[in-house]
Amino acid sequence: MKNQLRSLFILLLLATSFLLPAQKNISFEKIIIDKTYVSSAITTADIDRDGLQDIIAGDVWYKAPDWERHEIRPLGAYYGTLVDPTRPVGSGARYYARSIGNYTKDVDGDGWLDVLTFNSQGAPCYWYRNPQKNYDQLWQEYLAIELFHNESPQMLDIFGDGEPVVLAGNHIGDGKYTLSWFTPASDPTQLWQPHVIGHPDDFHYSITFRNTSHFAPGGYGHGLGAGDINGDGRQDIITAQGWYEGPENGRTMENWTFHQVPFDTMANPEKIHLLFAQMFAADFDGDGDNDIIGGAAHAYGLWWFEQVQKNGEIAFTPHEISMDMSQLHAMNAVDLDGDGRSEFVTGKRYLAHLGRDPGSSDPAVVAYVSNQIDDAGHVKMTTHLIDDDSGSGTQIWITDLNRDGKPDVLTSNKKGTHLFLQK
Repeated sequence: MKNQLRSLFILLLLATSFLLPAQKNISFEKIIIDKTYVSSAITTADIDRDGLQDIIAGDVWYKAPDWERHEIRPLGAYYGTLVDPTRPVGSGARYYARSIGNYTKDVDGDGWLDVLTFNSQGAPCYWYRNPQKNYDQLWQEYLAIELFHNESPQMLDIFGDGEPVVLAGNHIGDGKYTLSWFTPASDPTQLWQPHVIGHPDDFHYSITFRNTSHFAPGGYGHGLGAGDINGDGRQDIITAQGWYEGPENGRTMENWTFHQVPFDTMANPEKIHLLFAQMFAADFDGDGDNDIIGGAAHAYGLWWFEQVQKNGEIAFTPHEISMDMSQLHAMNAVDLDGDGRSEFVTGKRYLAHLGRDPGSSDPAVVAYVSNQIDDAGHVKMTTHLIDDDSGSGTQIWITDLNRDGKPDVLTSNKKGTHLFLQK
């Protein structure tokens, strides 16, 4: 009965989402790029330098404008019809594509964009050299990070200098993961250089997971992002357990000051290790400081955390946005309607744990959250459905793919690769 009610909610959301008076009429055209499961991550870039944005998803890339598929590395056989719901959690690794994060960067400086692919948590990250016009050959593979973690690895301009860096956990041996940012070595064929943000031995409390892994907050598990939390103009790092204060001297300093805030426990004390994907900061209530938004990767729930002052210190108050969507394992931020306020696009990671998560049988939705302040000064968060038969993976990409001035949405997961062109 509960699942039927949640499905009814999705249908009502679809019927009403474009009729809300406070929101401009935003709609999307759904385009199926590929029905094959190739990746849980997706990005775009002009791979072949023809002036058009191509789509990159794990093992493959799709050439614009007809989306002809080309292999970057041998295409794996993922998921298919072999899923056995009775198998224990953790035994279905072959059902997951080897890609939870995709980014592009001209790593070797030859003028062609290369592809960076995070295989899966606790696994390597590789970069692939662009073969230029040789579309029919596989790309040369180089190891970038031996073992990374956090299920939302990102490439962000956290220092504001126009040079994005990789943000992820880094395995340093003995079951320990630091939270680090990474840059390519002077020789791009060598391992990328890690710079520690948080080390597990730096904290007075012990964090354990599955009794064997020890990690700095954000170096393992779920939940990661960046934003200016304390209003000093510098990017801070957001994790499920708190935030790291960005240092004054930026790239020259490795250890950041950590402020413990139990966002995961405040949201759901029973699912603290399964919460959040990408996390974002924005001033939702218009009081001049940044609040935080995050959704449950393997349970129901979407929340925003209001920044407040408590005893002269920064603290946060949780607010529910919706408890009707589950497995929101990806999120991205964009101003969809041009009103100057970001919307937050999220989606259900279809069969994230192969049917074992709460809500696995619910519709595979892609949705966005708008936020306004009403006449009484209250924050109004509204969820709008984009699609109910696609979902997301571990990464949602947003770009103006057709250059019409309106942001478009891309996802890739077990239901295939999808493009949602904003009309």
